[in-house]
This record gives sequence, C-alpha cells and structure tokens, in this order.
Amino acid sequence: MKLSALRVALRIARRDALRAKGRSALVVAMIAIPVLGVTAADVTARSTSLSAQEVATRKMGAADAYVSVGSRPGWRLEQTPDPTISIDYLSEKGPQPKPTAEEAARAKMPLDQLLNAALPTGARLLPVDPPGGMATTSTSYGQDRVETEGVDLADPAASGLVTLRQGAWPKAPYEISATSAFLAKSGLKVGQTTTLQGTTQALTITAEIEFPGDLSTVRLVGRPGELAGLLAAGAAGKGGSAAAQSPNGSASPTASGPGGGAGGNAAAAPGGDGAAQAWLVALPGHAAFSWSQVQQANSYGLMVASRAVLADPPPQSAVPIYRTQPGLLNDSGLMSSKTETILGTVVGMALLEIVLLAGPAFAVGARRSRRQLGLIAAGGGDRAHIRGVVLGGGVVLGVAGAGVGMVLGAVAVALGRNWLETKAGSRFGGFVLAPGDLVAVVALGVVTGMLAAIVPAIQAARQNVVLALTGRGKTRPPAKWFTLLGIVAFAGGTALALLGAVAGERSRVVMAGSMLAELGLVACTPFLVSLFGRLSPLLPLGPRLALRDATRNRGRTAPAVAAVLAAVAGAVAVLIFQSSSDAASRANYAPSALPGAVTLIDHSGRADSLRSAVEQSIPGLGRRADLQELTYGKCDGTPGGSCGSASLKVADAAMCPGTEQTNGYISGTLPTDEAKRLLATDPRCRPSRAVSTAMDSLITGDATVLHNLLGVDDPAAVRALAAGKAVVFDPRFLNNGRVTLALIRFGATGPEGNKSSTLDVPGVAVDAKLPFVQAVLPASLAASSGLTVEADDSVWLPAAVPSSADEQRASAAVARINDNAAVSVERGYQASNRSAIVLGLAVIASVVAVAAAGIATGLASADSQGDLATLAAVGAAPGIRRRLSGFQCGVIAAMGAVMGVLAGFVPAVAIQRVQNLGTMASFDTSGAIELGTQPLVVPWTDLVLMAVGLPLLAWLLAAGLTRSRLGLTRRSG
Repeated sequence: MKLSALRVALRIARRDALRAKGRSALVVAMIAIPVLGVTAADVTARSTSLSAQEVATRKMGAADAYVSVGSRPGWRLEQTPDPTISIDYLSEKGPQPKPTAEEAARAKMPLDQLLNAALPTGARLLPVDPPGGMATTSTSYGQDRVETEGVDLADPAASGLVTLRQGAWPKAPYEISATSAFLAKSGLKVGQTTTLQGTTQALTITAEIEFPGDLSTVRLVGRPGELAGLLAAGAAGKGGSAAAQSPNGSASPTASGPGGGAGGNAAAAPGGDGAAQAWLVALPGHAAFSWSQVQQANSYGLMVASRAVLADPPPQSAVPIYRTQPGLLNDSGLMSSKTETILGTVVGMALLEIVLLAGPAFAVGARRSRRQLGLIAAGGGDRAHIRGVVLGGGVVLGVAGAGVGMVLGAVAVALGRNWLETKAGSRFGGFVLAPGDLVAVVALGVVTGMLAAIVPAIQAARQNVVLALTGRGKTRPPAKWFTLLGIVAFAGGTALALLGAVAGERSRVVMAGSMLAELGLVACTPFLVSLFGRLSPLLPLGPRLALRDATRNRGRTAPAVAAVLAAVAGAVAVLIFQSSSDAASRANYAPSALPGAVTLIDHSGRADSLRSAVEQSIPGLGRRADLQELTYGKCDGTPGGSCGSASLKVADAAMCPGTEQTNGYISGTLPTDEAKRLLATDPRCRPSRAVSTAMDSLITGDATVLHNLLGVDDPAAVRALAAGKAVVFDPRFLNNGRVTLALIRFGATGPEGNKSSTLDVPGVAVDAKLPFVQAVLPASLAASSGLTVEADDSVWLPAAVPSSADEQRASAAVARINDNAAVSVERGYQASNRSAIVLGLAVIASVVAVAAAGIATGLASADSQGDLATLAAVGAAPGIRRRLSGFQCGVIAAMGAVMGVLAGFVPAVAIQRVQNLGTMASFDTSGAIELGTQPLVVPWTDLVLMAVGLPLLAWLLAAGLTRSRLGLTRRSG
C-alpha cells in the first residue's frame, strides 16, 4: 500500500472511531485492560528491583562497607562478592586444617590490631551488634520473643539502615528503637519502656522504626553493646546491675562509638560478652573499598560487604571461591534457570492474553463497518485498501488503548503503593517509571491492535461486495483442518512444555510449549462454540437466543472466549503452582503439638509452680497432661545435664534398601529416580504417616498425654501403658512385639563411658494423629531401662486457641518463676501469603474475564439491534433483553472458563517439574524415603469456583446493568 493510501486508511479509521464512540470506547477498554496490567507489573517490578546502591544502603546505611568477623579470626577465608549469597567459606585442605604460621600469628592478635592491619588506612568504624538469636522482653500483655541489635542509628554512617516512623533517635543510655511490627504485637508505644528477661534495667522506646527490606521484623535496636551486655549479664546471673554500673551507660567498650586508633581505625577491645563482631566502615572521602582490599581483609579472617564491589562486581575469574567451590556457580545457574522459566512462561502467556483480548472487538468493528468497506470496494478499492482501513483502526485504537492503559497502570501502582509494600513485606526502592519500558508498552499496544485486527482485516477483504452493501454477512462453519490443527498444536505444545522442563533451554521451551498448547485450544474454539450451539433447542428462550447468537457470530464469540480462556489459564497455572508450593511447605512443617495445644517446657525441676502460673494466665485450658522427655546418661544430677541419647531402632527387616542404621540414626542417599522406584515397589520405603516425626524423642506419660499431645484415644494404647509396655507410632520400630532402644553415652562418667548399647522392651504400635515423638513409655519401664529425665513438660488442649496476648501473659508469669522455662501455643502452619495470592489471582482473573465477556456482550448487543427490534415487534416481554444480555455474557464466560481451567494445567505441570530439578532424596527417622520434591497439588475447590463462579458473576453483572425496556426501531437491511 502506498503512503498516501496509508494516510487515507488511517484518516478513515480515525473518523470511524470518532463516529462510533461507544464501540471505539469498548475497543480501547479491551486493549487498555491488559496494558494496564503490564504497566502496573512493570512499574512494580522496576520499583521493587533495587539498584546495587540501594541494596548496599539497606545493608550498610551510608557507610562504604560492612565488615564482620568470621568463625576463626586471623584465619584466611574466601567469600563471594556479595557475602549474603555465600559467606565464610574457608580454604580447608582437610577435615581439620592446620593454620599456617602467618595465620597462627594473626589469630593471636588483639581484635583492634587485627582490624587496623586488615582494613584501609583512615577507616572509621561504627560498631554493630548484629541481630542473632531471639530474646524475651516485657510487653503490655506479658512477655514475647524479639530480636536485638546494637548500632548508633543517629550516626551519619548508619543513615538509610532504617526509616524513622515516629519519635527521635536514641541518644541517652538505655534508650532504644523498636520496629513497627514489635510495637503492634506488644501493644507498647513510643515513650513506654520494656525490660529484657533476666535483667532489671528498663529500656525506654524513643523511636518507632522499620527496616525497608523487611517490614515484618520484630526487633529492638539499642546503642552498640548495651543490649548485648544486658543479655550477657542476665545470662551470667547478674541481672542488669553489671551494665548499669558503667559510668557512661555502656555494657561494653563497643558503646563508646567511633573514634580513632592506630591507622585511623576504631574498634571494640576484645573480651567481654558485649564486644562488637561487626562494623560499618566509612573511608575518607567515601573512597571505594576495592575487591583487592576485600581480599586483604579476607586474609585476616574478616568478611566484607563493599558498596563499590556490589555496584561493580569483579569477574568470576578473580573470585577464588568460585574455583574452590564450583557448586556455587552451578546452584546459581539452576536457580536462574528456574526463575527465567517461571517468569518467561508468565510473561509469554500475558502477551498472548493481550492479543486474544482485543480480537473480539475488532471482529465486531469490521462486521459493523462492512457496508462502509463494501463502498470502498465498489469505488475501486482493492483488498489491500480494505485491509489497510481495518488495520488502521487497529493502529488508532491501539495507540489510544495503550496510552489509557499505561496511565491508569502507573496511577494504580502509585495509589496502591503502600498496600503493595505491606503485602510484599518490603518498601520500594522508589517509584520508577522507565521511559524505555513505557515506550515499549505503547508499541505493544499498537502491535496488539494490529495483530488483533489482522484476522478481521483478512475476512473483511474477502467479503462479497453485494452482501456487504446490503449489510448482510455469510456465516460459514469452522474449517475442519483448522480444528485438527488446533488439536495437534495442543498436544504438541503440551509435550513440548513437559519435555522442556527437564532438558534444553528450559525457559524458552516451556514458554513456547505453553503458548502453543493454549493457541491450540484457541484454534479449537470455533468448533467448540458450534458444538455448544447444538444445545440451544434444549434451553429456554433467553439462553437459546444467546447460544444461537454466539454460534452465528463465531468471528466475534471465539476471540472473546479465547480472551477469557487466556485469563483463566494464567490464573489456574499460578494457583496450581502456589498450591503445590504451599503443600510442600506444609509437609515440611514440623509442629510441636496438636493445633491449639499449649506446651510448657521446663528444665529447672520447678514444674508445679510453673504449671499453676500457666493455668492462672490462660483461662479454660482444660485437663493437663504431664510428661517427661527422656535421655540416657547424665553429666550431673541436674535436669537438662544430658550426656547421652536414647532413641528407637528400626527393625532390620523393616529397613529400606540403601539405608544404614547406626545407634538408631538412619543415613543414606539415593538418586531421585531410584527413590521413586522404591516408593512404588517397596512398602518398607513408604512413609507410614502423613506427617513426618517432628521430634526424635522418648517421653513418659499416661492416657492424658496420648490424647493431648498425640491425639490418641485408642484403649489398646492405654492398656499397653498400664501393662508396662512402650507405645510406638510407626510399625517399623516393632519386631515381634518388642521395641529396641539405642542407648548412647558420650562424655559421661561411669563404667559405660562413651559406649553404645541396645535394650529390648515390650511394645505395641498404634496410630496417632500427629506422631510428634517416637514412643511413650510408662514411668516404670523408663526407670528400669536406665533412662533419665531431661525435661519436665506439660501440655493442655483447650477448646479454643489462646490469643497472642494470652500467650504473652503466660510467658511473663512463667519467666517470673524461671527464666529457662518456655510457653508456646501451636498455631499450625501459617500460609500467610497464600490467601493474599489466591484472592489477588481470583480478583484479577475475574476482572479480566468478566471485562472480556462484558465488552464482547456490549459489542454483541450493538450488533444485535435488528434482532432486538424484531423481538419488540412481536411483543417480547421487557425483561427479555436483560436475560438475553446476561446469557450472552454468561455463555462466553462459561466456555472460556472451562477451557481455561484445562489450558492452565500445562504450564502449571511444566513449571512444577522445573521447580523439582536438582532435588535429592533423603530418609526420615523411621527410614522412609522423603523425596524433597514439590508435589503437584490441584486446588479443586478454587478451580470449581472459578469455572462456575465466573460465568455466574458475568451473567449477574450483564443482566443487572442492561436496560430491560425494548424500543421499536427500524430494522436495517
């Protein structure tokens, strides 16, 4: 087509779009909806993708490096450029490497001298007490667990580590900052105080803060050395007095802050529990901490995260650890391949969604303009000119739709930024609008419009001129070869996606196979629509008219059905993948008791008073079950002084092939394929319980323990305990009515020393809801077997799960009696993000599918004015139009939803197979095989709701928004 003809085609398309504003608005909306999603996803991804400088700021604030001491100061170590990926890899030449003379000399150096020698001259150090284990602190309800950290947040070097939400930075002794998550959970506010367990020093909260990279962090941040010193003093039985005696409020020399030393370095003096083990490093003039300087620090046993190295990593050949630990690169490549596969499949299907979503609009637009196109042909225009006019409409409306969608997508992210950050658990690096991406989105909209208009353009160019001038069209049945091609494409795409998940360029092959399978279903859509049409004689008037209209106008119906198909298929794929991931996490979760159970663990021997404190703090606990954890061998006579172990031994005849058992501990490795074969053919290798054993322990107890802890109400188990028999929960431990105990003493005094032995005792096997322990022994049998008490515990199983406030009150009451006792409530596996993901997917799929069906219904309504006029002329009831529109929309949504559910299985299965690459089989405590792979779990309830609920929702919306009053109009043609 010549340039002048192209300009004419675009002008005609623009005027036609302005003349038919309603139809044009629907087309623009059809294109804008997916473009909005792509724009929102791009802006969100760009905003959450942190630059190297932003990553460094969240790690080290405004400092130039973050330095920490390795496991063996003075010994040479190796690290990756980003030490958070893999840290503290030592250059070991054997199981027990001997230090070189240089390393031995450095290991004897005082810490401040080591730092001066290892770090660049002139470096200023800000001590940091890194967050480690959990501490217990007071709350407005009682007590709760919290992380602690020490760093001077007011120092310029720490700027950017956290965000100040309220209050002021701590400046005086024992002033602290608390994260928003801790304040929300504890009920405390800025200005109030909290006290660490085992101390008497009140800590004043002066600031509410948040860590931008983890909004859910429950943490207290004090000045360097203060909290660590308090905890160390409390652990030593000194309470908070030792720290309080420090004249400057510091519990250790680290709290003195930055200062000068030899070579310009300042660090905590070694010695004392509060000594710093990490520092923020500020170089003069913010000079770069180079990779060579990082390696220099490594030679002294220090790990370094350098701002300059993170921004400009060295080549892999310059990183020694990649040569000594080549698996790091392989693991990174595997994870990258998995990520590319998943993201590539999702992106590819999203692009296909855009093309399909715009198709029905242009099909109807060409149908409504066929008289105008016939006039062009009658006036001497050839087929190229007609195609150009239709394609010109695609360009004009594509630009408009892309522009609207791009603006709305960016605005949606801006308005929903706080919600998105809260759901993701981290803040954006910034609100990023990438010009190149936005130009690509506009181009995508234009290309989408043209691609969606190609088929209608070809069909318009082939139409009969006489029929076009009279406004009539001719409906042809779907070509059989096209349907067969669709079947072949679906089968071939499915095979390609599944084979691509285990070989070759995984991301490209899986994406191509998934898209090909979906396109195959799309090609079958016209044939399937005609099959649905055969059901029309069996239906009442409203659905019968809707089905006949859908069948007669397959050029409009099939693309609309394909659009719904694509939306539902993408949602189904992610739903299945997410459900499978959730099932794997749930299977790996090791509960400590039955859901809702309250557990008291005591190693002090003061169980009676502790139990009373718990029962007074939490009302309605019900009957208490008292039990004792058992061990073998004691270092001394105090509880918890274990120098041995006791466990059950699997019967030799019940051992899975390929396993070895030593003193009750089972080991072995199997290739995944061999493990699958054994699971299918050998019963000894199959798990006998749905939940793996969470504790490898033996306990004593009675029938109440069986009920409260294990959910066992079997009279046979109660009789066995009364008869002095052990009760086990896996038949592998039972051999001819006997159970073998594997007993080990290591480092204990006495005639047995470090020897191991076995002991056979009578036992029975019963079923338990959740087998938390290996066996329950009667007290008499435990005593006669030489077993001793390691912990004195209690379990309650209340009718209702206690609240977090109840748990905190009980923890505080118990801590006042014994600091080492602990109270916990088993709340089960918490799939906190799945509900949000499922809800989000359901909303997105519903919006896209209903929008596609609704817009297509609106176009169908505009295209069916003649039929509606005929209905009015013959006296149709006013509600017939409402029901007709509802069923038109419902039919499109129903066909698309059903086929979308089927299409979504292909990428879901392929992605799941990619996720399982590189997994290894292992064995649980009973010798059963654990594959460690992610199972394929289908959320049938969600899929049924989607397949049934979407059509119902579409029907209700269309019927509710359509005017019921019919008007007599002149039939055209």
